[in-house]
Amino acid sequence: MPAFLRALRKAGFVVEAPGVEAPAPMEAEASNDNNSVSLCVMGRIAAGTPIEAIQEETHRISVPLEIMRSGEHYALEVNGDSMIDAGILDGDTAIIQRSDSAESGDIVVALVEEHEATLKRLRRKGDMIALEAANPAYETRLFKSNQVRVQGRLVGIIRKY
Repeated sequence: MPAFLRALRKAGFVVEAPGVEAPAPMEAEASNDNNSVSLCVMGRIAAGTPIEAIQEETHRISVPLEIMRSGEHYALEVNGDSMIDAGILDGDTAIIQRSDSAESGDIVVALVEEHEATLKRLRRKGDMIALEAANPAYETRLFKSNQVRVQGRLVGIIRKY
């Protein structure tokens, strides 16, 4: 295992995707400058109308280390315009820190009623969860807390021009 990868794992970074077997150690290689890691892109996430939740690796992407936090990470391609006022555009790649909890105000991957996934700002209101868009063209959706499961928190965005 390369020294870079050992240091990354020791620091608490894990680069395998949730729901997918851990890749062989050499798959999580650094780029030529040792300042990035390779993450699994696990398909698309809706930033608009929620889409069916699918967890399947489509490809890998090189991600700068400064975006990463401790824990497991994965990437999702953003599909839609509901988060444009938060600077998240259609076609961006969202870098997600795997987590089953979030603070009110965090932008999260939310699994709604166990079958549709969406990228929204989470707000807690008593026993209710509001999933807020960052685009006035979309309404805030309210759910009982048992209808929404956090799958991860947004930690960065990668954009290609």
